[in-house]
Amino acid sequence: MKEFRPQAGFVVQAYRFALDANAAQERALRSHCGAARAAYNWAVAWVETSWWQRKAEATYGIPEHQLPEWRPWSLPSLRRPSTRPSTPT
Repeated sequence: MKEFRPQAGFVVQAYRFALDANAAQERALRSHCGAARAAYNWAVAWVETSWWQRKAEATYGIPEHQLPEWRPWSLPSLRRPSTRPSTPT
């Protein structure tokens, strides 16, 4: 693994916190972490599927402009349509 080296003139500061959660809080933290991991895995699979599809279609000789569009990684584009904020009309 590459070692991190800050640029000259930069200060690197870190904090470490210990959580002393009770049983209910620990369950809630684990649930939250599991949901965050599931969301991350879903987003990676959604973008990766598009990438593999483009790669497969490119081997069929399909021109670039006819390939499926790239799926962006931005948060608004990764939101599922049912969870996107509604826009005022």
